[in-house]
Amino acid sequence: MKTINIIYTCFFAISFSQCVSQKFENNPPFTIKSAIYKNVTGGRAGNNSLDIHLTFSSKKKIKFDKLYFQNRITKAVIEIKSGVKYIMGRYNTSPQNPRFLFDKATLESKEIKNGKQEKFPFELKENEAILSYKEHGTIKFYKISSLKKDRHVMMQ
Repeated sequence: MKTINIIYTCFFAISFSQCVSQKFENNPPFTIKSAIYKNVTGGRAGNNSLDIHLTFSSKKKIKFDKLYFQNRITKAVIEIKSGVKYIMGRYNTSPQNPRFLFDKATLESKEIKNGKQEKFPFELKENEAILSYKEHGTIKFYKISSLKKDRHVMMQ
């Protein structure tokens, strides 16, 4: 009986410590001004993506890392167009995408990295995203709620 109690105690301690390690920042060193996402169908058959566009401002230079959205993970990329700064995320949603595998038992997406699958670490609503960034050598997480869905875009 004591062994079972010890196992349960360890399990809950580990679960709690993982939740604490992914604490969200309330006052990041940047401001998200607008957040949209859209499905894009490319010029060639089967060339599809899900794109996120985050307009932001910051007085400091920020090292953005990843965007987590709808059970997908991608690198956050900064683009500047007409003096406006954007954080961009593009998720390849084309059929037979070799970067993602779907576990049929759980219907969870797992990203392949260096031959290994990375499980999606957050529970998010359809219109929520997590942006990770580095500050003083530490990876921090900022939750973006209420992303607005833009209409479907067809590229030529």
